[in-house]
Amino acid sequence: MDPFADIDLDSESVWLDGAWFTREDLARRIKDMIEAGDFRVSRPSQALERLEAALAQARVVPVRMPADLAEAMTATASRLGRPVGHLVREAVAYYLAAAEAYGAAQAQQAEAPDGPEGGAGGKVR
Repeated sequence: MDPFADIDLDSESVWLDGAWFTREDLARRIKDMIEAGDFRVSRPSQALERLEAALAQARVVPVRMPADLAEAMTATASRLGRPVGHLVREAVAYYLAAAEAYGAAQAQQAEAPDGPEGGAGGKVR
């Protein structure tokens, strides 16, 4: 699961109380709440802090891809109701996790004896 699933890095917004809010939206909401005498601003404040932290950690990675792949990615993101950037981040995270698991399995296999009896070809000497 994407640790930033409730944060849209592309639109710089965070999901809170059933809607997406930008930094400006949250700041305005907090200000309006305080002016109305509602001091229960911890949830919007925490959402704003999470958004700020996520944006500070985010890096832009330019990438070029064939048009058909870009179109398929855009269509899939639209079908899933997710931003294209979210789909790309999920795909890269999945690929990296699979590559790491494959590398670990290869290393474990290289360290294991060749056969059930140990030694080359399982022959006992």
